[in-house]
Amino acid sequence: MTATAGCLTSFSRSDSCSASNEGIFSLDDATATGISNEWSTPLDGLPHATRVAVTDALDAETGESTSRGYYTPDPRTDFVVTGPEARYYRLETTDYDEIQTTGYEYSVEVDVDESTRSDGVTVRSFPELPAHDRESLRSAIGNPGLLHAPHYTAFSVVFAYEQTDERDQSVFIPEGATRYLEWDETLLRMTFEEQRAVSITSTTVATELVATSPDEFKEHVGEGRGVVLDSVTNQQQDIVARAIDGTYTECEPYSEPFSGLRERLGARDDSAVRLVRYDGDWYFSQLQ
Repeated sequence: MTATAGCLTSFSRSDSCSASNEGIFSLDDATATGISNEWSTPLDGLPHATRVAVTDALDAETGESTSRGYYTPDPRTDFVVTGPEARYYRLETTDYDEIQTTGYEYSVEVDVDESTRSDGVTVRSFPELPAHDRESLRSAIGNPGLLHAPHYTAFSVVFAYEQTDERDQSVFIPEGATRYLEWDETLLRMTFEEQRAVSITSTTVATELVATSPDEFKEHVGEGRGVVLDSVTNQQQDIVARAIDGTYTECEPYSEPFSGLRERLGARDDSAVRLVRYDGDWYFSQLQ
């Protein structure tokens, strides 16, 4: 259903307007599952370096862990959910003690045709690599399952270590000829690209339990990020009802009731809220 302000006689507007001056408002049911999917990431869905650091933090009595390296934890989400009991944790990361060292970057071709490999070229197996080289590769790809993804054909990896013994033990430092590696029954061709200055950083990951069920998480997110639409006028109630039924549209200059709603939902500074509570229910908001 599409409604326009022209249907509301108290602040009539044209039934059509150009896209550049059209205000659009819609509200869709926000279920606990929908809010969980929107604002949290499953632990298994985090990239390798982040997943390891968060797991260590969750296992620690303090709820914190610290790691150091070129590949640093980067959750790109404020909340992580662990299963199957669905416990939700807030994540915070702090970087410090950065130093510069030399990094060696390789391009990696995935699932290389065996016939293209020259006779006599050594193929190393992944388990034979030093542990820190294996961690660099896991962190670079993020998810080793991508090795078997049909359209995943290449990635790059940087080998950079602070400790002298790790540099000395690395198979990839200093740079050398093209290397072949068998990882999870997949042949990789690794070609040195460049040597450059990179940063080694310490990162502390802190976790805080915020909810023990999707419903609790829904309320937690709503309290922190949602807007409660209370004390609305009768005309604004009509607008909200139309937004719930379908999409409410209005042309500029906007009516006073619609302008008031837009201001409450943050449209003026381009930071419109995504979650709205109205008449006891939560909705995903789309406001343009």
